[in-house]
Amino acid sequence: MRALVMPFRSAALAAAWVLAAAMLFGAGEARAQTAPAAAPPPAVTFTHQWSDADRATFYTTGQGSRMMPAAWFMALRRLDVDQPFAADQLARYGYLHNDGAGNLPVGFVVEARTGQLGMTCAACHTGQMEYTSKDGVNHVLRIDGAPASADFQQFLVDLTAAARATLSQPDRFDTFAKTVLGNGYTATKAAQLKSQFSDWLKPFGAFMDASLPPSPWGPARLDAFGMIFNRVAGLDLNIPSNVISANAPVSYPFVWNASRQDHTQWNGGVPNGLFVQALARNSGEVFGVFGEFSPAKTPVPGLISYRNNSVDFAGLQTLEEKIAVLQPPQWPSDLAEVNAQLAQQGGVLFNQYCGGCHGETTSPLLKSAWLTPVKAVGTDPKMYNNAARQSDPGIYTGMLLPPPALGVFVNPASTKDMLASSVIGAILNDAATAVTPISKLRNGVWRAIRRDLGDLSDNQFNLLANAEAAAEFKSRIQARLSGLFTEPAGADAGAAYESRVLHGIWATSPYLHNGSVPNLWELMKPAKDRVKTFNVGCRKFDAKNVGFVSDDPSCKTGTFVVDPNNGNGNGGHEGHEFGTDLTEDQRWAIVEYLKTY
Repeated sequence: MRALVMPFRSAALAAAWVLAAAMLFGAGEARAQTAPAAAPPPAVTFTHQWSDADRATFYTTGQGSRMMPAAWFMALRRLDVDQPFAADQLARYGYLHNDGAGNLPVGFVVEARTGQLGMTCAACHTGQMEYTSKDGVNHVLRIDGAPASADFQQFLVDLTAAARATLSQPDRFDTFAKTVLGNGYTATKAAQLKSQFSDWLKPFGAFMDASLPPSPWGPARLDAFGMIFNRVAGLDLNIPSNVISANAPVSYPFVWNASRQDHTQWNGGVPNGLFVQALARNSGEVFGVFGEFSPAKTPVPGLISYRNNSVDFAGLQTLEEKIAVLQPPQWPSDLAEVNAQLAQQGGVLFNQYCGGCHGETTSPLLKSAWLTPVKAVGTDPKMYNNAARQSDPGIYTGMLLPPPALGVFVNPASTKDMLASSVIGAILNDAATAVTPISKLRNGVWRAIRRDLGDLSDNQFNLLANAEAAAEFKSRIQARLSGLFTEPAGADAGAAYESRVLHGIWATSPYLHNGSVPNLWELMKPAKDRVKTFNVGCRKFDAKNVGFVSDDPSCKTGTFVVDPNNGNGNGGHEGHEFGTDLTEDQRWAIVEYLKTY
């Protein structure tokens, strides 16, 4: 049984029929209907989580993602209507409007150094909600750092289909080529462009065919680990058999206070709390969203060159510095009155039943970080199980495993270890490229280390110019990245996931790591009583149950169907220790408190 039944299926089938008809009858390009004029975007208000300048930087700073040349993306046209693929700023997939960004939504950028279209953290970690205030006024509220409602898989499916149609249909390609080449168009240049476009599309399309699961992720979810593993172990090492279906989608996590956790990622597999550790977690993310990476053997036996990668560490450091100052969103005062007395009662209950996992406890590892317990609470195990997958290590075979492991890569190898070696190697390589004081001031890795250890003086910069000091610096970074992507000490046995501090949790539905529960009230119920089917993709806010409206067919873009056999189970997180056996009034009190937490 498919876990997600999406209404866009009919649109996709229609688009496929149009394409098939054009190819069958030799029409070159089927006639598409004229797109209706786009309605002006609604006025958006912003929470007071950071400054306007911080927001603009977060929305537009590149990180080294290279999806395709931006000029190609802008020239592509949709299959279903006669307009550019990006004309609506990808709003049809749930991406958010970005004023002053041309046809690119929040989190999509043109990489300045390459002219490539790329994605950044903001595409997946910027939310928006709609509500009617107490005085009857409609509002659209942007929540920075909140989970996106975007349907990434459908975007990738449609982008691949549009690209394939462009290559196969002469009339469509001619329009594309004339848009890309402009006044420089010639038949020779168009033929060169077609060859280049084909060279890009062949691996891109094959990767998407192998990676995207038949049961779609739907809005607000993606299998991030699966896609990162597929790219690093499969595409980047040129081992197609390492690419498998990314079929364990998870909810986009909120990113405020992410810098304060001592472990992060849903399975708690990334040591965190320092800027250099943030570079590691974010480098893996870049590899997963179109970062280019080609490790290669060197003339020195046992060594690999990690130089050939596209990660922009300076951009990543800039983005993380913004995340570090991002504040949790406050419950809008005009949304619905919080019952202060009930919330106070809920606070007592929350501390009693939830505080052990979700309270602010100082980490034993870092005084500036919060402890992040990694707990097995009976929730769906598929993401955890998939993270333990193994792959052919290719050129890593015989190379040293990442710290703290002893030994070398053998086939098959832990894919997590392959990712860790790739990330650590890329970080160390970037640090090594900075050899002058000025370059060290600008270099992303050095900036992270300075934020972690305090500003370095000129004398210390000079000391680090000699080989002995450089070796010490390298070992210092490696020590802080030890245990990357592995289960932390103290994690529960079995399918264990992180238990974060929950400030601003009211703005982050759906809930549980796989987005299988639509609102906080449903989460407070025993699993057997939780809804088994609900709408997803709607931005109307449900102030009572605390989450997005999940029963209004007029605003849904998909349907979530609970399926424990398909990674979409909604069980767990229940029992006395989680408050699900409290009285209904007590559970409502906790929900009320979480509006203020």
